Amino acid sequence: MRGSFVAAVLAAVACLGAARGARAQIVISLDGECPGRMTMQWKGARPERPCALAFAENEGEFLISWGPCWGARLGLGTHNLRAVAFFRTGWQGSGRLTGIASSQMCGGYLQMIEWDGTRCTTSNVVQIPQ
Repeated sequence: MRGSFVAAVLAAVACLGAARGARAQIVISLDGECPGRMTMQWKGARPERPCALAFAENEGEFLISWGPCWGARLGLGTHNLRAVAFFRTGWQGSGRLTGIASSQMCGGYLQMIEWDGTRCTTSNVVQIPQ
């Protein structure tokens, strides 16, 4: 009994140590209808960092080969791949962005890209509802 308690405490300490070194992933979600007014929410970003919202008509794997995000991998394909918004992550690293999604965007995919001054971090990929 005592040995299992000690083992549980050591496991908890090890998890806390690993969590301190780990970087939380940026998570985005969408709310709204397409076409029409949509809101993207994000959390887990670094505070007050520049970022972009990328759109593509398909999922895939795209390696950025230029600019400050050189070497970052997107979960988006290349069909109609483009940046649709530029913004800052907010003072808590979370926030929301509201806009109008055109009918051409319905069924497409979005991914957020954050630049921390030396490298870029990407979010999960979400599909825009149809």
